[in-house]
Amino acid sequence: MIKTLNYIILVFFIANSVASQKINLSQGKINQKSYYEEVNFELVMQKIIIPVTINNNEYKFLLDTGAPNLISNTVYEALKTSDKQNILILDANNKSQEMSLVAVNSIKINGLNFENTVAVLSDLNNHPLLKCFKIDGFIGSNLLQNSIVKISLKNKKIILTDDIRKLKTKAKPTKLKLVQEQKSPFIELELAGKNNVIATEYALLDTGMDGFYDISNRANAVFQKEEILTQIAQSSGVSGIGLFGVNDEKEQQLMQVNKMKINSTSFENIITETTDDDNSRIGLDLLKYGDIIIDFKNKKFYFEAENDITLNEKPPVISTSFKDNKIIVGHVWNKEYQKEINFGDEIIRLNNYNFKEMNICDIMSARQIIKSNPSYEMEILRKDNTTFILKIEN
Repeated sequence: MIKTLNYIILVFFIANSVASQKINLSQGKINQKSYYEEVNFELVMQKIIIPVTINNNEYKFLLDTGAPNLISNTVYEALKTSDKQNILILDANNKSQEMSLVAVNSIKINGLNFENTVAVLSDLNNHPLLKCFKIDGFIGSNLLQNSIVKISLKNKKIILTDDIRKLKTKAKPTKLKLVQEQKSPFIELELAGKNNVIATEYALLDTGMDGFYDISNRANAVFQKEEILTQIAQSSGVSGIGLFGVNDEKEQQLMQVNKMKINSTSFENIITETTDDDNSRIGLDLLKYGDIIIDFKNKKFYFEAENDITLNEKPPVISTSFKDNKIIVGHVWNKEYQKEINFGDEIIRLNNYNFKEMNICDIMSARQIIKSNPSYEMEILRKDNTTFILKIEN
């Protein structure tokens, strides 16, 4: 199946220079001493959206463990504070930009009050893609650093607690690494290759990322030498869009992971694209197979799932990206089509959805319907103004 419109990656990091500043990402505390809070969430275009309260105003925030707290200009204006400073931000494509870090006295999630925290300020309403989610911020890993967080995609519920015993889990934990001031959660992956060769890496657990697993070029180079991975294809183009836009055109690879173990669960037949990010990432699709518990407080990770899972994945024919308010071909993975279409060609139709007559937010909504269909048709406008019909049948 084509990996359609899977182009937004909500992960970014604060540059190390923030550590010496007066406002610190790791600051903040929870008002309650003992707590167990259940929070229902909406799943909007494969993003977890939860209600929060700031200054008695209710907002919708995206839960993104791959990012720090973030607030929109709308929230900032309601705060009526001038307590902010400029810092350097790196997005998922390693693009950097100066942004403001803002003090937030209180963020409430249901009955929990997170005091004296901080957030990055961003103009979400004018971001080409993030505006489509109609959110006013992110709940990031730095807000959750003193809590234990259980996320159930099946039940559309998040549980926040300070005591792992309250979750009554029978799963065995593995070590959780919390990285830098942002407290980004990294979990251990065990990959099996030929001749019983085993390799491990720590990957960012990123609930803001679509998909299951993206492998960094750095890890890919090491694993290929050990015959841990199998290369399926390579292609020049772009894939995910970060907070500051798409990356430059680069050669990337499509890889197959024969077997990966996360805690006690073994996954087989994982198809993944390489990424220029310094770190590999595990995305929201992990939660399709079980509930996760991120124990920030005790640096443990739990995965409540079956022991053996085989993914029903086929190598994508193409992947897509976004540029100048258009959906474009990001990579052409299937050699059969590399002479017919190229990176940058515009996708103008998907089945009966005419993208020329739709705005980008409607296109993103349409993607959710198309994603469930095993077969569909795509019309692509090439740079010479001729069109090509790509038919996918599974």
